Amino acid sequence: MSFAMNGRWTPGRWALPAVAAMLLVACGTGGAMEEESYIAALQELTAGAGEDSVFTLASGDTVRLSAPTLEFYALRQHRPAWWGRRGLDDRGAALLAALGDTESDGLPSARYRHDVVTSLLSTLDPEDRGDRLPDSVAVRYRAAVDVLLTEGMVRYAGDLVTGTLDPADAGVDWRIERESARHAAVLENLDAGRDPQDILAQLRPSLPYYDRMRTALAQYRAAAERGGWPQLPENETLKEGDRSDAVAALRQRLLLGTDAREAELARAGEADPSLFDAQLKEAVQHFQHRHSIEADGAVGGGTLKELNHPVEDRIAEMKLNLDRWRWLPNELGERFVMVNIAGFELEVVEDGRAIESMNVVVGRLDRQTPVFADSIQFVVVNPYWNVPNGIFEKDVQPKMQADPMYLVRNNMEMVDGRVRQKPGPTNSLGRFKFLFPNEFDVYLHDSPERHLFSRTSRDFSSGCIRIERPEDFARLLLDMQTDAGSGQLDSHLTHWNEQWMRLDRPLPVYLLYFTAWVEEDGTVRFHHDVYNRDEMLAPQVEDRLEPAPAQRVAGTATGV
Repeated sequence: MSFAMNGRWTPGRWALPAVAAMLLVACGTGGAMEEESYIAALQELTAGAGEDSVFTLASGDTVRLSAPTLEFYALRQHRPAWWGRRGLDDRGAALLAALGDTESDGLPSARYRHDVVTSLLSTLDPEDRGDRLPDSVAVRYRAAVDVLLTEGMVRYAGDLVTGTLDPADAGVDWRIERESARHAAVLENLDAGRDPQDILAQLRPSLPYYDRMRTALAQYRAAAERGGWPQLPENETLKEGDRSDAVAALRQRLLLGTDAREAELARAGEADPSLFDAQLKEAVQHFQHRHSIEADGAVGGGTLKELNHPVEDRIAEMKLNLDRWRWLPNELGERFVMVNIAGFELEVVEDGRAIESMNVVVGRLDRQTPVFADSIQFVVVNPYWNVPNGIFEKDVQPKMQADPMYLVRNNMEMVDGRVRQKPGPTNSLGRFKFLFPNEFDVYLHDSPERHLFSRTSRDFSSGCIRIERPEDFARLLLDMQTDAGSGQLDSHLTHWNEQWMRLDRPLPVYLLYFTAWVEEDGTVRFHHDVYNRDEMLAPQVEDRLEPAPAQRVAGTATGV
């Protein structure tokens, strides 16, 4: 049985006097009596209220229990799930270890109450205490540990499937349906003895992009544990041939960073650390490429700013972008097109690997390219450009009013009250258009403005996506997705008549937004937040990806 997180379930109520009486039974007075006391303690915690009620533990800590957890204990008649005769059984120990490793997914273990569980276990351990808890109290502590492990896994599993942040609540555009977590199935598999790590591996996004980001996050966390990297002096301008203490500091900064190539190049000049040599310039260029800066090899204001970002800031960026991967469906398809709007890049992905990539131009800040998923259905050669109403009103109409010959000089015409630009060398869509009909009237297309693709920042369009090598892309699509192949394209390139070619097998396309990205070789790249979407999510990040540890009610404990 599966329960959605917003479902409702209310267990039956139990007589509190009976529960209290059973709690007086000592844990060590026999197996049957001990089990009864466990059952009573779990009834006290999980019965008598509905989903999302806040329950107070024996320690004073509190927990908000979800419907799947309540149902789990109701179905097992409130028997403990993770305890054996000598303490946590193997399943419980594996659960505890899994909840202690959530940081590997960029998720704080305190969100899953791992800190509270370890505190309860420490209190239960007589080796860590000078005295033992009374049996009637100890059994309630054990019940609390049992429930917290269950609820922690429910939350962790749900977060891996759906993510923790909500773009809609932040006003962030995200038009891709998110999956639903199947908590009951997770608990059933755990109860059957399946390894929690195996379960979690299946719940994580299946694309290697996510795993690469997890690996990079571990490297940056390790750098943070080593103390991070030094800050360079402000207002410095450095270039090849300079010699100064600031150059030595730059070299040390790159040596202590996480990029192996930059460290190797910086290490080559350690014999004369104050000299800005050719290898250090190459290291700076590599750093600039990774941080979306024009790679001139000199350290100016923009490069200095990126160099001085603390490692903790980079970790936070990766955590946020890991969550963006969790917003997506677990399976995107064996073959698809992915556009990273913030990175100004397009990839064609097959079996988890990019088989083609190219630069793109996306919408500027006031005409943002939307985030959504669809399927490419048509390749159009020599397209007409039907001017959208918004562009007509803002751009074309004022120019028509100022210049009566504007339409003629721009190879445009009026048809049925709409302006369109005829096919030709100056057509704004170039020679190719790739259609996936959608409510935004957004598509991929060629462009006569070839110079824009060499820019570092490429947010110049009115919302559609211009691609760098449209003919290569068209041939790839036709070879992969049609039976006739790309040979059908040749005759259409000898003239300027519009021609439509339908793909026999529509190809999924995802327009996404990632400000941190890890390439196949492990290179970590950070993109500028061109649409300020990281900033819009910041309040949620602080609340959900960096929550404070639990506090205690009335001076003793709390945390929901």
